Amino acid sequence: MNKIIDGFNFDVPPTESQIVALAQYHRKQLDDAIFHQEIHLGDFCLAQRKRIYDYTRNLEPLQKAGFYRVYDGELRRLADDDDLHPVHAEAGVSIFAVFLALAIIALILYFAVIRSILS
Repeated sequence: MNKIIDGFNFDVPPTESQIVALAQYHRKQLDDAIFHQEIHLGDFCLAQRKRIYDYTRNLEPLQKAGFYRVYDGELRRLADDDDLHPVHAEAGVSIFAVFLALAIIALILYFAVIRSILS
């Protein structure tokens, strides 16, 4: 039994090479879509994922898990590292920086407002 997703013929269950080829094709489509202003990337990616979901809902649970493991793994392997937004920057602001900013604000308020009111 064969199924077609984005022009790729998939066996049931799919082979790893078929899944990798689809992930590479989807990544290429996404790269091409980034430069087209008339394409909304969120809708574009949701459409890709919907086609994959429609295919995988008929697979056995272990086959489905294997499909997503290979597909997501290949997309992660193909992902570009973003030099402007490194992974460690996603952790957020340290608690020390928050308290330091609050202390500076408190000092400014004290010397600018509260001290003049109390005098």
